Amino acid sequence: MLRKEENEALCRVGPGTLMGDLMRQYWLPYLYAGELEPDGAPLRVRLLGEDLITFRDTDGKVGLIAANCPHRGASLFFGRNEECGIRCVYHGWKFDTTGQCVDMPSEPAESNFKAKIKATAYATAEYGGVVWAYMGPEQANPPGVPQFEWGRLPETQVQHEYKAVYHCNWMQSLEGDLDTAHVFFLHSRIDAEAARDTGTYHPDRSPQLEIVETDYGLMYGARRVQGDGQLYWRTTQFVMPVHTLFPAYEDGTVPVHIWVPIDDEHTLIWGVKWNPAREIEDRGLLTGKATTGVGLMREESNGQFYPGWWPVANPDNDFLLDREAQKRTFTGIPTIRLQDAAMTTSMGPIMNRSAEHLGTTDTAIIKARQMLLNSARELREHGTPPPAANEPELASVRSCSALLPEGVDWRTALDDWHHCRIDDILEAQALGQRL
Repeated sequence: MLRKEENEALCRVGPGTLMGDLMRQYWLPYLYAGELEPDGAPLRVRLLGEDLITFRDTDGKVGLIAANCPHRGASLFFGRNEECGIRCVYHGWKFDTTGQCVDMPSEPAESNFKAKIKATAYATAEYGGVVWAYMGPEQANPPGVPQFEWGRLPETQVQHEYKAVYHCNWMQSLEGDLDTAHVFFLHSRIDAEAARDTGTYHPDRSPQLEIVETDYGLMYGARRVQGDGQLYWRTTQFVMPVHTLFPAYEDGTVPVHIWVPIDDEHTLIWGVKWNPAREIEDRGLLTGKATTGVGLMREESNGQFYPGWWPVANPDNDFLLDREAQKRTFTGIPTIRLQDAAMTTSMGPIMNRSAEHLGTTDTAIIKARQMLLNSARELREHGTPPPAANEPELASVRSCSALLPEGVDWRTALDDWHHCRIDDILEAQALGQRL
């Protein structure tokens, strides 16, 4: 468990907070590149507790600036996106993508006042079909965007599955992905012989964890007894500060979740998966289907940050819990993502970790908390850059699920796969058979 003050430090992400300062050392994704058109409508954004608007100017550059005009505080969401800038409709002040005021028609023509006015603005970059924001101190020379493998592959090998707003703190969502023990409970089927689409199943529901600290965060292997001299390994990567690569599928498709802190009580979840060796057939967003991903999106989310990304299934309707379906599946909640969301949001907007009781399968969660807090303190007290913040190439890693013989070191057998040196997961498992 954490002391109350440690929990506060871990969860709060606003300007000047311990964790907020850490987060601002990294790039964070906040929308799909296709959501913005040149001279199109601006969008409301909230990141790390700051209200912002984003737009794509005439030349295709993306701006991310403070939501309120520095003149009288009117919202720039209502602004006109025209001729390489966003113009406030209150008095006509216009700002470019750097936040610089470039026109001030309400002032005398000879005035140079506009040169002295600059709205808060943050660096943006596009990578892998996603727009990323850097809100840290090095705005003139930000670090590189993390080089996740999915951003380098052909579009046909990548699926952007879903994006959605969750009403809970980012850390409890991230911890759900670091918790391998829940997989064969929360997401399981009641009858082991039932169809696989009714849930997961494995007879060994008490995994043993082996944790490795890395230059970019953490990696762990969860060991389960498979029988016939084999062990079932599920490996998970935690890439600081908000990326979790939970175990890859049997065909080598690798999934990642990105848990972007909107503010202290809201999280933007991203789901991306990719296959390094072959195309993915169904690559459409899963947010238009009720039975996959995070389900359907609400139609009435205008006026909110990230409009269009608020799921229909939410705490107000118990995430569409069906007690009849619960006779066949462990929870009766339609999808894996909604099952996770129901658990993490049921903890409250910010979980009280001083009341928890952790067991042996919670070791990865404990280690991740320690790494985040220690890195944030080192940054504040000594100016030490946190893991991978200035080394974007370290994000090029994968997760894995594999059967290996007893006695084989999973780190050695899966190392080439984990570090993107081979593209066939079966090759990695074959190496394990030979070791």
